Amino acid sequence: MSLSQIDLNLLLVLDTVLSERSVVRAVQHLHVTPSAVSNSLARLRSLLGDPLVIRSGRGIVPTPHAASLAPALKRALSEL
Repeated sequence: MSLSQIDLNLLLVLDTVLSERSVVRAVQHLHVTPSAVSNSLARLRSLLGDPLVIRSGRGIVPTPHAASLAPALKRALSEL
């Protein structure tokens, strides 16, 4: 996978979902539709080969891979 294959908006969605620990709150924060967040996560899952988040009760839990990406992702987005 090349970095040129990744839309930076997908990374913003992932960062928000991981920070909020909720797709519903991510939707509200990003001002997009639930299907937009779902589609973004699906594209990232395909690109990264990982489920990224798992439903847990009323929220979500990051997979170990997503959890390991979260700090670098947050830093990179804040620097941009």
